[in-house]
Amino acid sequence: MERKYLTLNSALLLWLLALIAWCLNVPPLAWLFAALSLAAFAIPLLLYQVNIMFKKTKIIEMDKPAEFMPPAPASEKEPTVIEKHGTTVIASDVCVEGNIVSGGHVYVHGTLNGNIDSKESLIKVMRGGLVEGNITCRELIIDGKVIGQCSSDMVEICEHGQVTGTLAYRTLAVKKGGSFSGQAEVLPVVAEKNNVVGLMKEIAPDTLVDVHIHPL
Repeated sequence: MERKYLTLNSALLLWLLALIAWCLNVPPLAWLFAALSLAAFAIPLLLYQVNIMFKKTKIIEMDKPAEFMPPAPASEKEPTVIEKHGTTVIASDVCVEGNIVSGGHVYVHGTLNGNIDSKESLIKVMRGGLVEGNITCRELIIDGKVIGQCSSDMVEICEHGQVTGTLAYRTLAVKKGGSFSGQAEVLPVVAEKNNVVGLMKEIAPDTLVDVHIHPL
């Protein structure tokens, strides 16, 4: 039974007892029950009024606009420095469409359709990796497959390496099992300074020849 109905029934019961006491000619008891009956009626009404006033006050407080608070000062952070010699890795389950320009090493385990430019670093095409594009770097190690033009000071074709296209190099090594098909160009030797005036290393002329290397 809900609380309001319980209070109402109690008040009616007390009023009934007051009538019975009055009929039995017991005025003090009748007045006592009557007073209790009125109290049972009055107390819930007072509580109801108090609840209404409390709710109104709460609603007014919620409707008040929040006081303006100045924004917290942003924490000063040092600007992010791009690491110039970071390593770029293309995972085996990744296929990249586009060119890569990097100041650090590049390792290709997956597939790249585009050019790689890392002139001062190492580029390594891992076993199962594929590059369809041009490669420019300081050192190139190929254990996967490359289709395009490669230009590097040192080129090494490993056991599972396959190169189709053009190679421009100063040093070339092809291991057993590796293959190269295309044109090879020997880059000129970098001039070195000597203590003797007028003495410099000879620069080899550019050469472009068709080469098909398939070591057994």
